[in-house]
Amino acid sequence: MQTLEEWKQKLTEEHFGELWAHTDPPGHFYEEHEHPVDTVYVVLTGSMTVWFEGSEHVVKEGERLNIPKGISHTAKIGAQKCTFLIGARM
Repeated sequence: MQTLEEWKQKLTEEHFGELWAHTDPPGHFYEEHEHPVDTVYVVLTGSMTVWFEGSEHVVKEGERLNIPKGISHTAKIGAQKCTFLIGARM
């Protein structure tokens, strides 16, 4: 599994200019929203489920999910707290 620094390097190479780590408590829910830029989520610990375009995406530790700009989505943190790296392609 890749480390935080390895993920940051990889995403920087993919032109994700803004990167930050965030932690949410178990069960935290994000209402439907969208971003004006391409976004990537890399789960470092725990898990999250993201819904968009009629599909459910379970993202577990060590996995990533890309969400294109302008796509409405919701998300819910799993049964344990979740730390994830967020990247925005500017």
